[in-house]
Amino acid sequence: MITYNIHELINSIEPFLAYRSKVGYTRNTTTQSNAADLKLFTGFIDQKDKHDITGKDVIAFQQYLAICRHNSPASINRKIFTLRAIQNYLELKGMPGAEQLPFKKVLKIRAPRPYRANFLEQDDIKKLFSCINRDCVLGLRDYAVYALMALLGLRVGEVHRLNLNDIDWYDNIILVKGKCDIERTLYLNNEIKMILENYLAVLLNIFRADKTDAFFVSKKGQRMAIRTIEDNFKKLIRTCGIEKHINLTPHTLRHTCATLLNEKEVRILTIQKILGHTNPNTTIYYYLHTPEHKMREALEKLPLNVYINQLINDG
Repeated sequence: MITYNIHELINSIEPFLAYRSKVGYTRNTTTQSNAADLKLFTGFIDQKDKHDITGKDVIAFQQYLAICRHNSPASINRKIFTLRAIQNYLELKGMPGAEQLPFKKVLKIRAPRPYRANFLEQDDIKKLFSCINRDCVLGLRDYAVYALMALLGLRVGEVHRLNLNDIDWYDNIILVKGKCDIERTLYLNNEIKMILENYLAVLLNIFRADKTDAFFVSKKGQRMAIRTIEDNFKKLIRTCGIEKHINLTPHTLRHTCATLLNEKEVRILTIQKILGHTNPNTTIYYYLHTPEHKMREALEKLPLNVYINQLINDG
């Protein structure tokens, strides 16, 4: 039986990544993740001083990720997806032995997904933005970054990819480039428009800001990195002292936007279009959270509450 060994797999990685990048239209971040996954797997097998790749090796790799690297089920499944993708690529190219690779037979790890309402109350939002120093250029920039996420529900990657020519100031609309390069157009109300204009008024004070098309620029004159947006948000959370039993990230602002729109009784399909979801179920299940005060109000409206309270009062 023809098998596929680890050295053949290693030699196939660069052509596979090039294929994914050029033909598969994957983003640089996805290609980098694929490369990291394959490097991790090939390194794991190479340490065992093995040549042929078996199903037992892949199971051992899953266990290694879970026990030694403390990866979540979702993270492990993503790495296995990368292995399946390279097997599909090798089979498509007709490489001998590729069909013997065990990647496509590996079971997906399923685990209960704990529900945690990841959003901020309105008081926390006010507290967050009041802590941003708007007396400096970078403060005005960060204020605009997080305002786009909280008021328009943009993803961190969408903010990162935003260019100067993506905003039509005459018609008050912004072109957002979402996942898989799917574009959507959102309306700029007067509040968000003023926030963006305040930032643009000082943009050229940033080093080499005139040398890039990026809307948000780092202090080094480059497109503001996703990691910078995330790290600045963590610092901001610590500064303003917001304490929650959830992991607060910039994405929390996107959830907050959806939750506030839902509170204002905006239609689900409208919220879906604002967020750029292809499936309304994603909007409903993962993004629409009910604040505690709303749940209390709903329960207090039960007719039985009045009756039972009357019985208690009557002794």
